[in-house]
Amino acid sequence: MLGFRNRDRLPGDGLGPLRTGFFYGMIAVVVALAADLRFLFVDPATLSAWVLAVIETYRTSLALTACLFLGLLAALRVHPTRLDPGVPYRSLLLRDGALAATVVAVMFGATVFLTTALQATLLADEARAYATEAAPRIVSYLDELARRNDDPQPATVEEVESDLQPPVLQDLGRSMTNFVLRAVLVGTVGGLVGALRGRSGAHEDGGKPRRE
Repeated sequence: MLGFRNRDRLPGDGLGPLRTGFFYGMIAVVVALAADLRFLFVDPATLSAWVLAVIETYRTSLALTACLFLGLLAALRVHPTRLDPGVPYRSLLLRDGALAATVVAVMFGATVFLTTALQATLLADEARAYATEAAPRIVSYLDELARRNDDPQPATVEEVESDLQPPVLQDLGRSMTNFVLRAVLVGTVGGLVGALRGRSGAHEDGGKPRRE
């Protein structure tokens, strides 16, 4: 019976909050690296213009959504590995859900901070070259959309290229602020998920932590 239950579980299931958060946090790190360092492995000349436009329009939103989703998933998968005397199991789920989700957000935020610093310094030339090459192709697609929709003011190459330029060192302060706010937000949502799990009785073995 134990063997069947273990086979049906994901690799990050049944672990403590730190290990669960680390497991899903590593996925968030990969997402952040792909979103922020896409200019290292994306060749604008080989991609369709609409694909480039989609990447540059939605990459940040999709990365942040993935971070939130992975934080929620960590909070849903975590199971308390120890009991504290006098502490209800519901409170343990709230605590561990918040901690697991926060670990995910911290790993994601630290990666974004690092990639921002790299783009502002060591990788600035590569990012500028990508912006110069990608902007005309994106504008050509936007111009085509503008003609279809009778838009009299399509974007210009200069505007798009400016948006694609790498960050500067001053942007590190904003990145750190977003880092903290994101960790607080995702951690809070993770805690709410844990509280809802405890309220709905979403645990096994009579409300005790699993011991596999």
